Parts: sequence; structure tokens; C-alpha cells
Amino acid sequence: MITAGYITQSLDTSIDAELVQFKLWREMTTGEKLNLVKRIARRGSQMALMGIYHQFPDVSDIQVRQLYLEKRWGVLAINLEKVIQFEGKLVLEDPIWLVHQLASIFDFLNIPYYVSGSVASSLQGEVRFTEDLDLAIEIESEQVQPLIDALSQDFYISDVAVYEAIEGVTNSFNVIHLQTTEKADIFISRQTDFDLNKMSRRQLYIADEPAQSFNVCSPEDTILQKLMWFKMTDFQSQKQWRDILGVIKLQRDRLDWDYLGLWSQKLEVKDSLLKAMSESGLSINF
Repeated sequence: MITAGYITQSLDTSIDAELVQFKLWREMTTGEKLNLVKRIARRGSQMALMGIYHQFPDVSDIQVRQLYLEKRWGVLAINLEKVIQFEGKLVLEDPIWLVHQLASIFDFLNIPYYVSGSVASSLQGEVRFTEDLDLAIEIESEQVQPLIDALSQDFYISDVAVYEAIEGVTNSFNVIHLQTTEKADIFISRQTDFDLNKMSRRQLYIADEPAQSFNVCSPEDTILQKLMWFKMTDFQSQKQWRDILGVIKLQRDRLDWDYLGLWSQKLEVKDSLLKAMSESGLSINF
């Protein structure tokens, strides 16, 4: 039952039209939703590359890579000479392709992981273009150097950034695939109750081919994490808010509301959760 507080994801979409859209997404298989996320991700990359060729038709392969990196990663691209100088034409891929590359390394090294962020919310809610991939890993000290060694073969990676993240100076480190320039932000799972919960509650996202399946944050934890990020932006990030509403609207009947109520209180985001529920047309008492 949709309550009167329902607000659509976009101002130019009617409630009836949006309900149909979410119904169609809800009826998709996991493989169909996965392919939709991949198509939208690739479309953004293709448009960026087409714009470069249209504006600079005679550029070299290296210049194309540099312009593409600047267009996608902005200031970060200044320090990516190793990625820019990589030989060969730029190959376009998507964040899901990158998930598979990284997951195979994590699995080989027995490093627990899950996909989070906007890739997770796109798989669990409204699909949207996202610039990069977020993952969380739980790693032991003796696994750090083997991980760096494994990633260094095909990725740009900074040893210093990895150890700063491990030691708690920062929360994450970046890796960039040299051939495709796809980027991932890898967050270190700490020994907090919430981080331990998220890792233990991760779910296997089943692809069409079982070998291509991967771990993803649970929908409840995606909502809670994004509520925390929304709070960190002083409640200003409309991307985070829209992602939150998208997951709630799509997963509404499947969510563990007791868990959401408990942890939203502990994380001090309960008021935002209640607002998100209202805008998703839900009225549930905790």
C-alpha cells in the first residue's frame, strides 16, 4: 500500500509511471538486472570517448587515454602517467567487468569482500550511471603484500596508499586497471560492530553464469551505509538520497525492517530512514 508521502525519483515522472518501472525491475532476473547495469555504465563511457574523438579527431592513442582519464577522473588523472603511457588502444569496460577481475584476486588470496556503493544500489534499486566501483575487504596483515603484488600486474596501485588505508590513516585506496582505466575504491573493513555485520551479511549476487557471481552488500546495509554518507554530506547529496529511495522502493517487501530500525538508531540515522520510508510510500513502526 503506497502512502500519501510518496515522492518520485524524478520530478518529470508520475507516480503511476514510476510504480510500473519499479515493478518491471522487480520482475527481472538477477542476470537481466546485471546486464542493464552494465549497459548503462558502458553508455556513459562510450559517450565520453565519442566526445573526445569528435573534439580531437587526430589525437594519438596516448592522448586519447589522457583526455579520457581527465574527463572521467579529473584532478586524479594528473598523477597517472603509468596508466596514460600503457601501450595500445583504450578498451572500454564497465564496473561489473572490473568486479570479476578483482573478485578473482580476492578469492584466490582468501580475502573476504563485497561490492558496495552505487553499483550495489543499482543492482538492488534504481539503476544509474556510476563513475567507479566501491568494494570493501577484510584483510590480514600477511595478505597485504601478496594483494599488492597480485594487483600490480594489471593495475595502477600505490603501495603507500594501501598501507595508509590498512593503518587507518585513510579509509580506502584506489586501483585503476591499466588497459581499460576502470577505477575501484577499495575500503578496509574495520573491527567495528557495523563493519563486521556488513561483511557477515554480504550476499552472493547470482549471475547468468555461476562462475561470474560475486559478493554484494546486503540491501539493508546498502541503505544504512548510504544514509551515513548522506549525513556526512550534511544531508545535501541528492545522488545518495536517490540511491537510498531506489533500494527501499525496489526491495520494500524483502527488507529486514527490524534490522534497519535497530541499526539506524545505533548509527544515528533513524530520522533520515523514517523520512526515506515516507518518501517511498511506506509507514512501518519500529
